[in-house]
Amino acid sequence: AATKFIAKITRRPIIVRDATRFHHFEDDF
Repeated sequence: AATKFIAKITRRPIIVRDATRFHHFEDDF
């Protein structure tokens, strides 16, 4: 999961938005 998250960051310059979504997703789990 971490690798996919990193790949998304490198693919998109929007790290803050992705990070927030990822954090929320982890919390949901």
